Amino acid sequence: MHLIEGAKWSDGDPFDADDVMFYWDDAIMDSNVSPLNGGTPETFGVGTTLEALDPYTIKWTFKEVRPTQYLYAMAYGTFCPGPSHILKPQHPKYSDNTYEQFKNAFPPEYMNMPVMGAWVPVEYRPDDIVVMRRNPYYWKVDENGNQLPYLNEMHYRLSTWADRDVQAVAGSGDFSNLEQAESYVEALRRSAEDTAPARLQFGARTIGYALEFNLSANGWGEPDARGQAIHELNRNLDFRKAVSIAIDRQRLGDSLVRGPFTAIYPGGLYAGTAYYDKASTVYYPYNLEAANALLDGIGLIDTDGNGVRNLPDGGADVEITLLANTDYATDTNLAEGVIAMMEPLGLRVIANFQAGTSRDDMQQAGQFDWHVRRQGAEVVSVVQGTTFLAPTGPQTSYFHRAGTDGTVDLLPFEQELVDAVNAFVATSDNAERVELMKTFQHTFTENVYSVGLTQYPGALIINKRFANIPAGAPIFMFNWAEDNIIRERVYVPADTQGDYELHPETLPGEPGGAGPV
Repeated sequence: MHLIEGAKWSDGDPFDADDVMFYWDDAIMDSNVSPLNGGTPETFGVGTTLEALDPYTIKWTFKEVRPTQYLYAMAYGTFCPGPSHILKPQHPKYSDNTYEQFKNAFPPEYMNMPVMGAWVPVEYRPDDIVVMRRNPYYWKVDENGNQLPYLNEMHYRLSTWADRDVQAVAGSGDFSNLEQAESYVEALRRSAEDTAPARLQFGARTIGYALEFNLSANGWGEPDARGQAIHELNRNLDFRKAVSIAIDRQRLGDSLVRGPFTAIYPGGLYAGTAYYDKASTVYYPYNLEAANALLDGIGLIDTDGNGVRNLPDGGADVEITLLANTDYATDTNLAEGVIAMMEPLGLRVIANFQAGTSRDDMQQAGQFDWHVRRQGAEVVSVVQGTTFLAPTGPQTSYFHRAGTDGTVDLLPFEQELVDAVNAFVATSDNAERVELMKTFQHTFTENVYSVGLTQYPGALIINKRFANIPAGAPIFMFNWAEDNIIRERVYVPADTQGDYELHPETLPGEPGGAGPV
């Protein structure tokens, strides 16, 4: 890889191989450091090495031929070098700091952290706002040679997810990605008015949720006897089928928003994505009677007459913990719907509602039986985060990771998924990739690898004063929302600019200007 010679950090220091190698050697390869978005050595391929050949050339060596998947992984935060001239002196390898001190060496109040992006943070008010000014060394120009970005200043205000949408629709915010289906109808109603300051741009149905089963039976999550019994049930296809067909997906979707927004989601790849193939998708429709018969067939009978099925041979009641995120109404609404729909099936499901960080920690640790989770980028773009589609490594799957013995106890169909994903990563033949994803989708949905719940479109909310955001811009392709539309190229005509700048006519680090030097 050849780095752009002459590109500089926002403080004028050259961006070069030293920055890349510090990130690789002292963040990615240092198990005591947690890089942005959880990048690990296996994210870029087991056995991959990196070396600097000269100040502007780095050399990757991969074990696979043409591993384009790892290049996609690098493009979305998981390979994001920082300014080594600032970070390196604080790293324990090069100082007397502990790793905890290194982690906290740059508090939020530390302004003008050098960046390669179009804007630099210059002001931070806790629980209020981050102000960013244009980067004087930004390396991109437009077709006429004018240095980008066009916008002098950006503001990010702290808000709730729902309030963010309200502010953007009302015009007190300029941009938002509308993703909470419960607010769609009102947002559409306001945007349809002639006086509306913002427009809505809906995309394909690339937002969706699934019910995921913890499929580890060899210790991930360190379950007790009850949890171990549930994990083993999760590995039974008839059990997963019963759960799937006991869920009325249409009713679940309607509970979020009425109208033509939500659609039944069988699981796997979304219908609005490039690699989706309807003929390869197996869907087991809602059938509560058949679901009950399947559970009867595997010996889950209500032996004590309390309305809850018992484990085989007179065992305890089947009690299942369901992990869900309380940060967003959609997550909790869907989880509550699943719980209600399991009651006539004779399964007692107990909610474990956690705020985002706690939920993430529990999911990472495998401390759940079931998990209602919004699906990630891997089921949208497929070429991005492909290895997360199946347990291709000990830590790649969201719901089946290595147990206490260090191995992933793959079910036979899971090995087929892994093989399809690995073959997809290894080939650059587009026709072959299409066929591999057909195989993946059929195996995934036939075996109810997870239970798709609902899928629906998102929308960009865009203030009308922005002149060059094209109609049809997707809410997500390889990045979300404002990253997806290439912010540095967005402009506002002079007659609609207004007086919004908090630090006009200043540069980051300027004496007497926005923030300290």
